[in-house]
Amino acid sequence: MNLLLAINTSAGTGHDLSLGSEMAQTLRERLGLGHTVDFGWADGHEAIRERSCEFARQHTSDAVIIAGGGGGTLRAVIEGVGDSAKTGTLPGAEQLRIGALRMGSGNVIARQLGIARNPREGVEELAAQLLTKTTTNCCVIGCDMGNHCSPLFGATLGGFGLFGRVPQCLEEHHVNQPRFHRFSAGLLGIERLTNMEYGLCLAGLCGNAALRPDRLDLVEVSQDNRSEQFSLLAGALMNFPLGALPFQPEVSVEDAELSLHLVPYRSRLQALGLVPCGKRNARAANRYRITRD
Repeated sequence: MNLLLAINTSAGTGHDLSLGSEMAQTLRERLGLGHTVDFGWADGHEAIRERSCEFARQHTSDAVIIAGGGGGTLRAVIEGVGDSAKTGTLPGAEQLRIGALRMGSGNVIARQLGIARNPREGVEELAAQLLTKTTTNCCVIGCDMGNHCSPLFGATLGGFGLFGRVPQCLEEHHVNQPRFHRFSAGLLGIERLTNMEYGLCLAGLCGNAALRPDRLDLVEVSQDNRSEQFSLLAGALMNFPLGALPFQPEVSVEDAELSLHLVPYRSRLQALGLVPCGKRNARAANRYRITRD
């Protein structure tokens, strides 16, 4: 087995190389001499994507990549693996497996799979799973952008409307206020802080939408020979339930199926109530079932 431990040094509030080196050594000790462990570190998602692509091209069978970061780092690893396949399709489990650690801000997939919060403990758990060949099938979201580029991949969810604007707003906030972000994460814990930031940011976006509903996205949805257009308030493409979102997708991470929930804009009052009345808006959402076909 050839394994790459890909650490994103800018994930969460940042990580130093000594932690990555320590975890790589742990993997070497637990897996034994019959396996190769490479430690790859990079600053940012794009560099992680390139490193993962290079590794996947070099090792086309019995390969493993462990994403040392959050959801964005995991997505970068998946996209890098997709880049390595000229057909744009992801390799099967017999060729390559992907693991995730809780080293970012959200860590949704790693939490869903029960990985320990402490990355040192998480590496121990992943090593034990590799030795016992314990794996879980996870549905990967693939989006065709229609511009002749490679598909965009994701492992957690896709946000639309106001939900889709939150990550970029928070990223800009973290860049502008890095010290405050690190202080808040140290005080509250990075995952708890992330949930709070998402809620506050979404509430602000809802206020703006109530003031200027004309700035909402106009979307067209086509399925089963039916097409409809509407102003989109918020939506999510999901492959398993998330406690932070009010939607009930009725699919699990192992299912080869996705659930798309779109909330049409109806009134200013509805926009203001998106956060406090999330379940009511979720019940009013248009739901679409998406399969491989």
